[in-house]
Amino acid sequence: MNSFVTFFLKIRNSNIFSGIVIAVIVASAIYAGVSSYDIPPEYTFYLDLFNYAITLFFLIEIIIRMISERSLIKFFSDGWNIFDFLIVTISLVPINNVESVFVARLLRIIRVLRIITVVPAFRHIIDSLIKTIPRVGFIALLMFIFMYVWGAIGTMFFGKVDPENWGNIGLALITLVQVSTYDDWANIMGQVIDVYPYAWIFFVSFIVINAVILLNMVIGVIVDVMISQTGIDDVLQQDKDDPSN
Repeated sequence: MNSFVTFFLKIRNSNIFSGIVIAVIVASAIYAGVSSYDIPPEYTFYLDLFNYAITLFFLIEIIIRMISERSLIKFFSDGWNIFDFLIVTISLVPINNVESVFVARLLRIIRVLRIITVVPAFRHIIDSLIKTIPRVGFIALLMFIFMYVWGAIGTMFFGKVDPENWGNIGLALITLVQVSTYDDWANIMGQVIDVYPYAWIFFVSFIVINAVILLNMVIGVIVDVMISQTGIDDVLQQDKDDPSN
């Protein structure tokens, strides 16, 4: 039994096997793109056959990984394994109704996300991003507070001059999101600056606070967490490679 599990473990850890998995995922992405076109009926059969082959490969691959873990409990203790298992399982659900074509295409696109679990660098980035959520969440909340205050001020001053952008708090928030991305913000300011010559102070102060300072704080937090996580991973890898441990 141990030799049987070891055999599948060697397959799972093989660089060749990983390369094949990545190639199939890329092929799945190409298939998802091609299937968005109007395919002639004579080619539909071959595309469906190609899709079945991809699905079958993913099924075999997930079975190999489950066997190599020696325990289903150990396999499902990893969130990435659960993610892969759900995608493969959903892909096996037969969809025959015409109304379900949209769902089928959506599943094919989501299947491409499996490349994140195959490439360790992608997993590292996603893990780091997840760990930044608590710290980034507070910064995002602070950004929303500033945006809400500026939005309320904008409706008070610019609501009658430019009701399309500042008619209510909802429109004002959408406008400020556009301003924070520098998308034609000068034109938005130009709609009100003739009536309020000092309106530039409102726009420039918002951009400096939200789009420059706070947004760069978010980037700084993400970079800091990724660097810290890289250091932790290096230490764990050294402990794993140290024969004295």
